[in-house]
Amino acid sequence: MADTYLQTLAYAVAYVTFAIGLSTAVLRVYCRRFMLKAWGTDDNIALFVIGVSCGQQVILHLFLHAGCGLHIDAISAAQQLQILKILFIEELYYYFVHFTIKFAFLTFYLRLSPDKTFRRLVFFGMAINVAMFIINDVIACLQCVPFDEILHPGTHPDAKCIPKLALLVVPSVLNIVTDIYILILPISTVINLQMSLRRKVAVLSVISSGASAVLVACFRLIPLFELNSSPDFSYVLGKMVIVAAIEIQLAIVAVNLPSLKALWTKVTGGSSAGSARNYARQKAYKLSALSSKGKSDRVSRGTITRMEHNVPHTESEEELFKQAELRRASPNPDVGITVTREVTVADELRSK
Repeated sequence: MADTYLQTLAYAVAYVTFAIGLSTAVLRVYCRRFMLKAWGTDDNIALFVIGVSCGQQVILHLFLHAGCGLHIDAISAAQQLQILKILFIEELYYYFVHFTIKFAFLTFYLRLSPDKTFRRLVFFGMAINVAMFIINDVIACLQCVPFDEILHPGTHPDAKCIPKLALLVVPSVLNIVTDIYILILPISTVINLQMSLRRKVAVLSVISSGASAVLVACFRLIPLFELNSSPDFSYVLGKMVIVAAIEIQLAIVAVNLPSLKALWTKVTGGSSAGSARNYARQKAYKLSALSSKGKSDRVSRGTITRMEHNVPHTESEEELFKQAELRRASPNPDVGITVTREVTVADELRSK
């Protein structure tokens, strides 16, 4: 009887992780469309990523159905050829999945800050992402001449192919390097945001959740080296299915996680910085009018003034919407934001 433990485990991991990734997308739609009513371009791209993820799930299922996760002596020659064909399709599609996920991250970054330098770095990351996608797909399609050698290895004695190890490892290493660039890109921008240290740490923690996917991508190199040297490729590909499922779905969770901040606030009854707990104890916020003498040309670029001067909005503006939502939900209607103005009237008769 064939050993089906790895195949069964791969099925379970693939579908459980897919369900988790899909659930974060549903929650993102609820938060952005219905709670914040602030649907943007990055949200459309995130939905597209979920569609791409569904395609990836189909390929992983085909892998396992064809016999991946079983030892090679337990599957037929026809199954082995079928696995090789699916492997080529997955190779191309895997690059496309990573391309869309990276693009979703970078599009979200454009909402973090209007700083020109930061936005140039984001666009530079997009250019690298496009270049990497095109180069990897071209290499995959031209890995062997003639092309049929890819699908039927060993049938063309005069075929010329790129070394298998280079084909497996080099694109993965370049992918990891690009992931690290995208991961560290927003750190300096978040640090410079006008918010408390605690909130900065919270925002960085959410953004850095993508590090888990990068870590799994690094571990993916282990079965890649094994795939290069082991003749039992169907069994090794069962391990690859597990790693790929975890890696892709962790990246999808990381894409959606920043947009779930409003839902977290609603569930916990306060912001990540604990401001809602203080909000329940306060009767009002007092905003004192600032003296405008000698400062008319030096406009603060805080959240409110950014909207007043038509500066592109950022994620920090969502805090205003969250506070307003909490105020409407508060049992005490007097609790809210009270704007007062302090006016000093000079008594001209004082000198008389």
